[in-house]
Amino acid sequence: MSLPQSAGARSGAMGAGMEQVSSWSRDIRFISGLILLAFATSHFINHAVGIFGVHAMEQVQQWRYWFWHTWPGTVALYGSFIVHPFFALLRVAQRRTFKMPAREMLQIALGLAIPLLLVDHIINTRVAGAYFQMDESYHSVLRRLWPHSALTQSLLLVLVWTHGMIGIHFLLRSRESYRHWRDVFLLGAILVPLLALIGFFVAAREAQLMGLPPELVTPAQQAMVAFNVASAKAVFYGLVGCFMVFVAAREVRVRTTRQITMRFVGHGTRRLVPGPTVLEMFRRFGIPHAALCGGRARCATCRVLVIDGADTLPKPGPNEAKLLRRISAPDRVRLACQIRPRDDLQVQILLASRLNATPGRTLEPDATLGRRDLTVMVADLRAFSALSERQLPQELIGLLNRFFDEMSQAITAHDGRIDAFYGDGFMAVFGLEGPLAKAAQAAIAAAADIVRAVEALNREFGAALPLPLRIGIGIHTGNAIIGAVGNDNLGRREITVGETVMIASQLESATRRVLSDVVVSEDTIRAAARSYPGTTALKVAIKGRETPLAAFGFASAPEVSRRKRGDEAPVAATAARSGDGPAAEPAASEPGSDPTET
Repeated sequence: MSLPQSAGARSGAMGAGMEQVSSWSRDIRFISGLILLAFATSHFINHAVGIFGVHAMEQVQQWRYWFWHTWPGTVALYGSFIVHPFFALLRVAQRRTFKMPAREMLQIALGLAIPLLLVDHIINTRVAGAYFQMDESYHSVLRRLWPHSALTQSLLLVLVWTHGMIGIHFLLRSRESYRHWRDVFLLGAILVPLLALIGFFVAAREAQLMGLPPELVTPAQQAMVAFNVASAKAVFYGLVGCFMVFVAAREVRVRTTRQITMRFVGHGTRRLVPGPTVLEMFRRFGIPHAALCGGRARCATCRVLVIDGADTLPKPGPNEAKLLRRISAPDRVRLACQIRPRDDLQVQILLASRLNATPGRTLEPDATLGRRDLTVMVADLRAFSALSERQLPQELIGLLNRFFDEMSQAITAHDGRIDAFYGDGFMAVFGLEGPLAKAAQAAIAAAADIVRAVEALNREFGAALPLPLRIGIGIHTGNAIIGAVGNDNLGRREITVGETVMIASQLESATRRVLSDVVVSEDTIRAAARSYPGTTALKVAIKGRETPLAAFGFASAPEVSRRKRGDEAPVAATAARSGDGPAAEPAASEPGSDPTET
């Protein structure tokens, strides 16, 4: 019994060691990649200045040399140029399956193709200038490259920039703040290479027309440059070959060793050799899963619940432990991309699993998913049950169709979106685009149009209705989660969830008790920064909250108070006085009204 135990201990220690290596190698790869991208960005911006001429390029080049030609800049740049590809190859070699999303495959392919073109560029510019005293200024380099190397240099620029932008995009897209400047990022990602190419073409043609004498390059110098280019390429692709041999030898070895049993709740049992991460197992066996960051421990979408065998796994590495603490993950929850089981294990996917998803598909959250401040409206027809008992089915459905048509027009007219229809009610959201103040104002204005539309329906169908239509509307502003759900059978639906939706629903329920058509929370009134006449201050009890919520009731369609020129603007006065008196300001409230608690 002692022998298997020691083997398990050695296995666990080996797994913990791999976790530590994977953690710090990811950080080194990330930092070196940022250094290379910073250099490429400054270099391409320098190219873009070529639109204004070669002289302008050389002026900017002097500023750029101020850092990159110093010893710290040189060490950082060429150190990153060596370290980044090495650790990138190491990560690829650590993969136990090469089934991956197309974006990851594209990034790896670009990383392998870039050195093929980049080595020529570096040796013919920086190395040639340092060791053969060749001129590195733009007017000389451009004459060397144009026109016979123009195509390859342009291709190199596009490959480097695309590789870097893919990495930055998938690094940042799991951050909630990214959506605010994603469009700016996309614009910069397009403009920088485009302007760089234009500047390169314009300046290169100008350099050819300068009529400068040709550079004097001896045959020995040409031979030395060619030898350096061939040697550098041989070293890099020899390293790639070594990694391929390592992967092949590892596959031969693991296929002759013991197998473990993996149980995936809802997806059957598989036997395989130890080594792959759980995320790689999902990809190998075509199990639908989420992996927003591609297995880099930067998101928690691939997390799983370890049902059996958790004690055999090594402890989380620094990056995994930090992320699990950030999301307050309970015990036995781990990141599928970071655990490499060496003994039998049973896991359950916790996020975005769909039984009828396309086999092998990586389920990624929608780009619009996230938290944001919104204004939510919940509306419901009152006494609808009594109305449905006295109407013929055809008449009732026709009335509902007309009702929802009017409601949809009122919502869309104020840039809102209806998220759900349910029975005789609906929920709508405002603020998906634009500032929060505009969203709050739009929701209240839409509520006024809805009340007027119901009054118009009563006039139109009054003779056919046993009792008039009445509507209750609750509006609240706060933080909510938006995203998309659905499957292949039901399709895709945009939804909004969270406490803000629950509060809006309870405000709608409160309209029955306070005899108001519309109940708006103080938060919405404050966000709207406007005052509304004819309101009644309320205190609404909210489930799950100890203190009631300040709100305001409207007995009719809300209207913005009109002020004479010279009057002080009653901005958010309604919200500010909610705890002491009726509503926004004395003239905007019902005389003598007191806060009503419901």
